[in-house]
This record gives sequence, structure tokens and C-alpha cells, in this order.
Amino acid sequence: MGAELLILQKQTIYELLSGFLYKGEQVPASSLKTFIDSIETSQNTASKLLGVSTRTLQRELNQDHLSKDISDRFLQVIDLYKEGVEAFFDLETFKNWLETGKSIFHGKKPFELMHSITGIQQVKEEIIRTKMGILS
Repeated sequence: MGAELLILQKQTIYELLSGFLYKGEQVPASSLKTFIDSIETSQNTASKLLGVSTRTLQRELNQDHLSKDISDRFLQVIDLYKEGVEAFFDLETFKNWLETGKSIFHGKKPFELMHSITGIQQVKEEIIRTKMGILS
């Protein structure tokens, strides 16, 4: 899937899913399936992004709606990917950036930090600095 389409899709998906959470509703599991396919990743990798086991992710995907905790985490991940694709101009370049150790993260890969909400926020802040031309 092209980066331009991915950016548009994630913007739309993010806005749509935000609406569910603002209303106190759960996000449809099909939205997560679509996202996993659009970023061309495995369920194992997606489970790490969401901070759950692969088995928990599989159970969530077999439901009509995601739990509120997974829904919230999913929105954070979508927002990070949206920022990343915008900063690096395509999905593959962004995915490579996620898998390369960074001095700002003490040599860790950004992806390794994304198992926690704090880590997701740190990675997002670095992406925003990159977009602004402030390299670490």
C-alpha cells in the first residue's frame, strides 16, 4: 500500500476511532485487522506494539470490538505511525527507522521502546523533532 494512501487511511482511521473512544464505545476489531494489514506486519509484531501477548491479540481480533485498553493503545500506535510516515515519507523508511538503534535511546531501537505508553510517547517526540529538522 502506498505511503500517501496509508497517511490518508490512518488519518481517517484515527479520526474515526477517536470518535468511538470519545463516546465511550469500543473500537471494532476489524479496524485493527485493517491496520495490521496496511502496515504489512505480523500479529506477533502487532502484539508487541499493543503491549499484549500474541494470544491476547488473537482473542481480541476474534471479538466484534476491542477492549477499551487495547482500543486506547491502538489509537496511540496509529497516531505514532501517522507521524512516522509523514516524517519519513514512506512506510518502509519509517519501519527501517524503527528497527535501527538510536543514540537518543541509548542505542536501543525505537521499536523496542514501544512496549509501553511512555516509550510510545518518547518515540513520537523524536519523530516530531525529526519532522521539525531537529536531529538528535
